[in-house]
Amino acid sequence: MHYGALTASFWALFGLFVARYRRRLPERVPAADVLRIGLATHKLSRLITKDEVTEFVRAPFTEDPAATQPVRKGIRHSLGRLLTCPYCVGLWIASLLSYAHVLAPREARFASSIFSAQAISDFLHAAFVLVRGDTQGVSPAETAGSPRA
Repeated sequence: MHYGALTASFWALFGLFVARYRRRLPERVPAADVLRIGLATHKLSRLITKDEVTEFVRAPFTEDPAATQPVRKGIRHSLGRLLTCPYCVGLWIASLLSYAHVLAPREARFASSIFSAQAISDFLHAAFVLVRGDTQGVSPAETAGSPRA
């Protein structure tokens, strides 16, 4: 039932946005914007759902100290599942970034570029650890098998 409410909320927001800002929607979305939004979505979804610094965001909807296990019942369970699943929250983030690109393209591109650059940096760090073949001098968060963002 609560998943239905989240799904209905998502599509209601989408429909309202498209109806309200139809004239401002671009004819085409440039490939560079899609790539930038995609990379920023990846980084933000990992940051929100997995990183220690955002445990406080997930904590009201989870029951363990690391804020990774959703509470068992109610709307808090549904929100907990959303906030602990990078794939689930990714759709919401991609939508919000896309809406921002329609409403304030210059500012949205700037903000998206920051998180996109961080995502690229994360991939390069992971590749470095993989190529190096060991984790000497590398913090646990930097290892390829890290559960964190």
